[in-house]
Amino acid sequence: MKSYMTIGVLTAFISYMRLFFQPIREFSQKYTVVQSAMASAERIFQLLDEKDYVPPVVDPVEIRGIRGHIEFRDVVFAYDAERQVLRNISFEVEPGHTLAIVGATGSGKTTIINLLERFYDPQHGSIFLDGVDLRKLEPHWLREQVGLVMQDIFIVPGSIRENILLERELPESDIDRILQLSQLKNLVKSLPGGLDTRIGEGGMDLSAGQKQLLAFARVLARDPKILVLDEATSNVDSETEMLIEQAISAVMANRTSIIIAHRLSTIRRADQIILIDHGRIAERGSHEDLMEKEGLYHHLQMLQNGIILVREQAY
Repeated sequence: MKSYMTIGVLTAFISYMRLFFQPIREFSQKYTVVQSAMASAERIFQLLDEKDYVPPVVDPVEIRGIRGHIEFRDVVFAYDAERQVLRNISFEVEPGHTLAIVGATGSGKTTIINLLERFYDPQHGSIFLDGVDLRKLEPHWLREQVGLVMQDIFIVPGSIRENILLERELPESDIDRILQLSQLKNLVKSLPGGLDTRIGEGGMDLSAGQKQLLAFARVLARDPKILVLDEATSNVDSETEMLIEQAISAVMANRTSIIIAHRLSTIRRADQIILIDHGRIAERGSHEDLMEKEGLYHHLQMLQNGIILVREQAY
């Protein structure tokens, strides 16, 4: 006896088979999501359990009328016991002067900034602000006195105004002056929404140079007495670099400044240059003095000029 199956029965059979396996497929997808969530939760709990490297300050000292005098005195620091990052670092920056720090990647330049903002304390030696040891100052207050401009700028989803002020209140005249000094005036004028133009996630994207100009505007809005520039002119074109140089001149006025840069052309105007080599100060002096010595700084300068020349010839 022959059996026959109609097209409808076959279609229903295939549909039921799909419905049978669909919960299994969904279960495997949910399992992947749960695994990802568990990995994220593990990282979150690790961060929450992370111990603070800086002990709390008992009876912190208050500095009124901060001048911006910085001194590192025989500072030794290591992230772990196996290798010292900084070895007997000593230098002094007078109020309103500019210090430039140069050196190879991994030599300890950014570590100096981490110590200045007291994300860590040195194992030996001391760091002073206006003659007061940083360990006697309240960390939050200390970080409010330092304006940090890094290569990677974090953008808060919101308007340009919100990204500049960061919950501060300033009159429109001060905001206009900040835009002028930070070289953002023309950019804001060209936008249909002006200062209320939304940037970041869900809004307009800014170029690397425009983000750095925005960072300078943030510094001017805070008006700190100490300015730190960490690779602030990296990865930008020549035209944008000119705008950044003008913004740097405005931001550095009447402030103690520390500049970290691989591009040596940005630090020639510094009052003092120190070259860090394997955690030690190998050379120090002005640009002219270091060039006359024909040491490591002179070698780096000639090497960089040669690379720039080769690039120009390639174009």
